[in-house]
Amino acid sequence: MMRAMAATSTTAPVATRSAGIDLLRVAGITAVVIGHVRSDDVTRAAVYTWHVPVFFLLTGYLWKPGRPLRVEWQRRWPTLGVPYLTWLLLLIAMLLAADAVTGRVASGTFADAIYGGSAAMRPFSAFWFVSVLFLLAVAYRLLERLPVAVAWGIALVGLVVAYVSPEAVTAGPLGVFLVPACLVFVLAGRLLRQVRPRLSAGSGVLLLVLGAALVVSGLSTPLDMKAGDFGRPGLGVLTAVLISAGLILLAEALDGRLRQRASAVIGALSACGIAVVLSHAAVLWVLGTPAQGGLFDFAAALLLPWGFALLALRTPFAPYLAGAPRMRRR
Repeated sequence: MMRAMAATSTTAPVATRSAGIDLLRVAGITAVVIGHVRSDDVTRAAVYTWHVPVFFLLTGYLWKPGRPLRVEWQRRWPTLGVPYLTWLLLLIAMLLAADAVTGRVASGTFADAIYGGSAAMRPFSAFWFVSVLFLLAVAYRLLERLPVAVAWGIALVGLVVAYVSPEAVTAGPLGVFLVPACLVFVLAGRLLRQVRPRLSAGSGVLLLVLGAALVVSGLSTPLDMKAGDFGRPGLGVLTAVLISAGLILLAEALDGRLRQRASAVIGALSACGIAVVLSHAAVLWVLGTPAQGGLFDFAAALLLPWGFALLALRTPFAPYLAGAPRMRRR
């Protein structure tokens, strides 16, 4: 979940990087993999509540106001669009080869993958997140020129539609109809940035405790945003915001506490984020991992894509596979 996730991105310019935020991105991507390996009630309660919302919240938190739409597109396309298309073509080629040998690739798989969004299933499970993140950034860049009440109005209407008719918000190509509802997390991130000077690490702990209490008490239910499920109306989104905001505050509290070597390693892992997000489900597809996968499935889906991405960062293919410039050894 990498310059891509640095506005949620993961490869922001060195001068603005936060090792703590990079570590949070790594944790969030790990949680995404866990959620695709297991879908039992405990796992859903532990990770589905925040693992995707935190990246949208970071988009708002790290937002650079006033950037022209053309510049926004120029920054997002190489970091999100290019790796999306690269992995789409690579995985389609993998499926074509598998189908030629086994003839067991389900009918409609290729069309669903190209349509994207909620229609794309394993090995394209997380592609919806990347396309929605891209569309969300472009949409918010347009909306920031209007009164903030307009953006909040669109976000709240989008949430209401998702609650009333989840099948409607999941019907669009590339997950485009999910964008209005997901906008609420970007706006929450912007709000967090505005009040940040008055908050401390202790505030982060308090937010986490409040969010966890809503989960443990059963008042809040997990989110499955790809399926148009934003949890129990109001409380699901509130819980996601509380937990994500708390994690961001605690992550920033780590800045200055991490050694330079540790920060460099975390930064490199973070830069692999988009590649891991887009490729890990392919490992699960090859393994035939069931809905309740095991430790081996998790280790393979996490370590193989991350190891491959770390190697890819050292090659000329880094911009295509990871959406990041080639990393050269110092």
